[in-house]
Amino acid sequence: MLVAQNERQGRRTLMTETRKVQNLSPTRLAIIRLLKEWGKGTATQLGKALGISRVAAHQHLDWLKEQGLVQVKVERKGRGRPAEVFSLTDLAQEQFFPRRYDVLAFTALDEVASELGDKFLLRIFRRYREKLTERLGSIKGSLRERVQTLADLFTDEGYLASVEETDDGFVLSFVNCPIAQIARRFQEACISEEEVLTKILDIPVTSECRQSAGSTCCRYFIAKPKAKRQGSE
Repeated sequence: MLVAQNERQGRRTLMTETRKVQNLSPTRLAIIRLLKEWGKGTATQLGKALGISRVAAHQHLDWLKEQGLVQVKVERKGRGRPAEVFSLTDLAQEQFFPRRYDVLAFTALDEVASELGDKFLLRIFRRYREKLTERLGSIKGSLRERVQTLADLFTDEGYLASVEETDDGFVLSFVNCPIAQIARRFQEACISEEEVLTKILDIPVTSECRQSAGSTCCRYFIAKPKAKRQGSE
């Protein structure tokens, strides 16, 4: 059963890794740039600006839409035919026009630590972890099922999680850390993660290694309750 779960996990990981679209043609990059500058535009407007036909522009827009980079909305003006108006999605905004959230985050967290102390900073990271996992509610099922459910959630959030079962327990690994830069600077981020995992699973979770300390992944060990090791999970 765990093999099938790992296969599903592999597919989920692949989807997350390939979500970032690369190697766009110059024309498609130009369309993205124009939509960023204009806010929105039609195939006719984009074609005229780029010196290509409306049909050609529409073909590029259809491809960008399939990749999740543009979205379309039908607008009606006057008595004329409704027009398809294109704009960038949040994915395109993040991928092609980076936003420096890290600078603001570092500044804010430095001020919090300076003014209110490390304990208050830990409370902030605990709340962040709780917000991340609150949609899970109360996880039910065997320990194996609870760990896999948790891994699925973290994969959806960009952590690229995987689960390995051993005789004594489960190894939960996070290949990616979406807040790696912050975690390297504020150890409270890692402490809160371990605490929240323990709280959700209702069983002790032990950190084995962390990316913030130079490891290639964050890895946690969840021991099987001694009373259940003789039987099945």
